[in-house]
Amino acid sequence: MTNLRAIRSCSIQPLLWLVSAAAAAGQEPAPAAAGAPRRLEALAIDRAIDVDGSLDDEPWSRAVVASGFTQHDPHDGVPATEDTELQAVYTPSTLYLAIFAHDAKPQAIIAKEMERDSPLERDDSVIVVLDTFRDRRNAYAFATNANAARFDVLVTDEGRNLNPQWNGVWAAAARRTASGWVAEIAIPFATLRFDPSLESWGFNVQRSIRHLNETGHFAALPRDVGISPNLQIQPVYRVSLAGELAGLRGLRTSRRLDLKPYVLGSAGERDESLAPPGAPDLDDFEPGLDVKWGVTRELALDVTLNTDFAEVEVDDQQVNLTRFSLFFPEKREFFLENSGIFDFGPPLRRDEDPALLEGFFSRRIGLDAGQEVPIDAGVRLTGRPGAWNLGVLAVATREVSEPGRFVPDTAFGVVRVKRNLGQRSSVGALFTGRDPSGPGRNQVLGADFDYRPSRKLSLTGFAAQSDDEAVRADAGDEHTAGLGFGYEGRALIASLDLLEVGEDFRPETGFLLRSDIRRVNPRVRYTPRTPQLERYGVRGWYTEALVDYYERASTGELESRRVELTALGMRTTRDERWRLAWIDETENLFAPFVIFPGVVVPPSLYRFDGWDLGFRSNNRRVVSTRTGVVWGDFFTGERFSVRSAIIARPSRFVRTSTGWVHNDVELREGAFTTNVLSQRVDFSFTPDMRLNALVQYNDAVDFLGANLRFNWSYRPGADLYVVYNETWDAPSLSDRATRDRQIIVKVTYLIRR
Repeated sequence: MTNLRAIRSCSIQPLLWLVSAAAAAGQEPAPAAAGAPRRLEALAIDRAIDVDGSLDDEPWSRAVVASGFTQHDPHDGVPATEDTELQAVYTPSTLYLAIFAHDAKPQAIIAKEMERDSPLERDDSVIVVLDTFRDRRNAYAFATNANAARFDVLVTDEGRNLNPQWNGVWAAAARRTASGWVAEIAIPFATLRFDPSLESWGFNVQRSIRHLNETGHFAALPRDVGISPNLQIQPVYRVSLAGELAGLRGLRTSRRLDLKPYVLGSAGERDESLAPPGAPDLDDFEPGLDVKWGVTRELALDVTLNTDFAEVEVDDQQVNLTRFSLFFPEKREFFLENSGIFDFGPPLRRDEDPALLEGFFSRRIGLDAGQEVPIDAGVRLTGRPGAWNLGVLAVATREVSEPGRFVPDTAFGVVRVKRNLGQRSSVGALFTGRDPSGPGRNQVLGADFDYRPSRKLSLTGFAAQSDDEAVRADAGDEHTAGLGFGYEGRALIASLDLLEVGEDFRPETGFLLRSDIRRVNPRVRYTPRTPQLERYGVRGWYTEALVDYYERASTGELESRRVELTALGMRTTRDERWRLAWIDETENLFAPFVIFPGVVVPPSLYRFDGWDLGFRSNNRRVVSTRTGVVWGDFFTGERFSVRSAIIARPSRFVRTSTGWVHNDVELREGAFTTNVLSQRVDFSFTPDMRLNALVQYNDAVDFLGANLRFNWSYRPGADLYVVYNETWDAPSLSDRATRDRQIIVKVTYLIRR
């Protein structure tokens, strides 16, 4: 079989090659003892390697080669269809990894992504996971494909929280060969936090062979790992089951200091008659600074001065047909790095479920009614010293006083502490505070636990109390508490969540969808393994049932109830997925509900049912789609809703996504339709240079907007951004008037000490 050594450049002297190859053959790792983790021995070297994907540097000829991946999907526990070989070498400052992904059909290798942080699970790809503190909970993950695209993510609590917005400084190079593809990766130790007393880290590699719809691992994972419908949670993120990267000695552990100054300039114009009250000035020129300091090997201090987020992509347009607030995810890098440390609240069991309560929600800082509030300074201390997880955040925002808009200068503070217990469990506490210059002070204090006696069972709980100046001292109902049970087995997933939120509980630095409620939410999902059906094109099927019940905590009256039964969900051998669910809903309106301008649903008890059909085609294809259709009764009438996206990947340089969200609602009180159209086009010129264009149209609010972002990482950690934004008041696509337009140029530079 062709191996890593066979692809090296013939520039190495033949004699040296033969001698070193023979020596390396003697270093082939012995089979692991029963129950012992898989192990890869890293080789210490004294000079840097040229990361070019050719693997012709001499140290690779001496490094141990590990292979023998185990398949996880579709047939767990059996050898992978194609062999994968791994090597690791390191200098005191950098870890180098070589991965040779053999493939009997190299012409079938799929590599359509090249943009930084693009979703590589749709390509033939590899994910490297490093548990640098060996706590078997948290890790860094680095992914690449045959185009040398880079994706990295911080993994918290084995994937229960992911931070893909984290961008570490590292390099990758790749090339195709006659027998597969090769990736060469360099990760500076300055990019990582680690325990220098450890000579081995948790280590695993996941390889996806997309043209076979196959996934395999260096350290084998059981089938019940990674069967969650959340496709972002890769099986390899189960850190507690990782193998070992051994032989790490003498690593450079200097307390890194990163200075990232920036300069920003912007210019624009606006139609004041169409602008919202107090809209910010479009013309600007200012400097700023971000600082990262390794206070200790386990703790990092981040400081931001005169913070600006001009390079952040605009929010997706949404139409709200519920009585409750919409949830917009955080996209700003300062708040995203290590954000999993601050998590507090009930678990989110499914991607499609709305967030219900978050003890800390960073979009409360620097934003007001969707408009920016200037941040003067922010400090964040995060890390994992020993068995502790620590997060401290303090941010000061500037006063905004303009016609029609006033926001006082405000100080925000958050402290999150969590103590690991045993192999999987933890207890923790949270404090949040919001203190404006004037009335409105708010504080929340809470505690939580996560008890996991085994890999399959979990018991979680939390309680919190708020203290808000606007609530009467004798109200006494500023509490919340929740309890959750979870089981994740090979074929069965079950959970039961209980929650109570007091009528006066107000987390002004968090997010709360509903107050004054008691919630009961049982869920069961059955996913049997049926390999005998593969001959009929069925790789797997599932059925699921859940109940989401809410009542008023203050009165005990029913508020809403949702019964969802997925009669059948299926995944085909071609990796198409679809589901059909019946949904029965009950809504008790205690006040008139304005569902659309001019359409008001009167208070009453309503019960209605409908159907939800979802389909997702194989996303490795040049053109793929995700579509969901909901139809049936709705309050006093009927509705028909469509959510669809068509994704095209004609080459590694271009990716497009066309989205359409349509609602057609007919009620006794009135009828209306809404449409949200979006078009994304992403151009990747190199892995470090890209142009993203997003155009959105929302006819419910007569909004048309365009956002163009050019990003060039001209050196590791340093970027040039050119952003153009324009919005229109658009009763229709042909009848529009410009609200505002703006061009922004931002340059950052990284100074590392």
